[in-house]
Amino acid sequence: MVKVARNPNIEILTYTEVQSVSGRPGEFKVELLQKARYVNTETCTGCEACLEKCPITVPNEFNNGLGTRNAIYILFAQAVPKIAVINKDDCIDCGACQKACLSESIDLEQQPSTKKIDVGAIIVATGFAPYDALENNDYGYGIYENVVTQSDLERLLNPTGPTGGHLLRISDNKRPKKIGMLQCVGSRDLKTNPHCSQVCCMVAMKNAQLIHQEYPDTDITIYYIDIRTPDKACEEYYARVRDAGIKFVRGKIAEVRENKETKNLKIRVENTLTRELIRDDVDMLVLSAGIAPGEGTLKIAEVLRLDRGPSGFLKPIHECLNPQDTKTPGIYIAGGAHGPKNIPYSVAGANGVAALAAAFVQGKIMLELMVPIVNESLCISCGTCERICPFNAVEVIDEVAQVSEIACKGCGLCVSVCPTKALSVRYHRDEQLLREISGTLKPTLKVKT
Repeated sequence: MVKVARNPNIEILTYTEVQSVSGRPGEFKVELLQKARYVNTETCTGCEACLEKCPITVPNEFNNGLGTRNAIYILFAQAVPKIAVINKDDCIDCGACQKACLSESIDLEQQPSTKKIDVGAIIVATGFAPYDALENNDYGYGIYENVVTQSDLERLLNPTGPTGGHLLRISDNKRPKKIGMLQCVGSRDLKTNPHCSQVCCMVAMKNAQLIHQEYPDTDITIYYIDIRTPDKACEEYYARVRDAGIKFVRGKIAEVRENKETKNLKIRVENTLTRELIRDDVDMLVLSAGIAPGEGTLKIAEVLRLDRGPSGFLKPIHECLNPQDTKTPGIYIAGGAHGPKNIPYSVAGANGVAALAAAFVQGKIMLELMVPIVNESLCISCGTCERICPFNAVEVIDEVAQVSEIACKGCGLCVSVCPTKALSVRYHRDEQLLREISGTLKPTLKVKT
């Protein structure tokens, strides 16, 4: 991120949302909403003096609510740029941050602003969101303090997290000696997300190994439906984790109850390999929550009129042949916006989509010859053609249908549904076809010799 920020050809607009996108491929007009930080981004040095004086503390969203932050805070430790932001929903306008700020960067009267930019190509990399285990209180999550998700566990293990990287129980700040991990929570389930989240098995094994390396006496068991290790060297990693002493039990936990005195968790599960009914006590239960489309992915799909697959993630024009191209030329999908991906796949996809976007704005575009043309005198601006076009190539502008020759693939659907015949395919217009038919049906001339 620091390297990107220093590149003179890259402009980073943080705390900014895409409001609308118009125009055509190669000439997109993007309207952005720059939300108010209530901090001057030009003068803030990120010294954090304002944070120390703020009297308000609330749960820290970046740490999944496990720690706290102030009403004025820096989004996360590695944020680029490192600039404070004030959450007005939490702020009490006491002015303590203004008095503490040596650079006089606090502006409590700052307002949101809009910005319009012209771009040739768009890359959608909105990431993903973890399945919300709190919504349904899966396995006691949100009810029992020592039931956490893998995301929560990663924040506990992170040196910048709420416990400084030390593994401690939420209930009593003691180190858990016995940990259970449950796979496929909110994933591969017809009631929640039927798709496999792909990365959960490896994340659980990675976290289990990290804990075992730091605390060798910790007893860790992973409960699973089946372990999926499709990527390079993952099966070998799975074998190393087993050899290190991490236990694996095939079966889903059927019941979780809390001991109110010790806050330990009593679990019941059937081993589907041995048919053994297991009852056990664990100090901490870690849920491997599935991966779902993020809120930003759903919003950008509406703004750009992109298709979404059955799992809700953005859908490319072809999963195998064009996995990063959308139905609109110049708009590409990268990373978790397309579906669950691990880091290597995300990096590879990012490299590929960057090359596609660069080639699109700098290279030549092959156009279809048989694109529709519009008879403006017949068009009634009903919008039927715009709604049915699978490539977002038709748009009604100033009460007349306009066809983008770059986006059009010449399928002819718009022509077939136009109620006034205002649209016709170039080189395949009605009068041309009628003359071809007429010429074919004429009697063959016989020449006498």
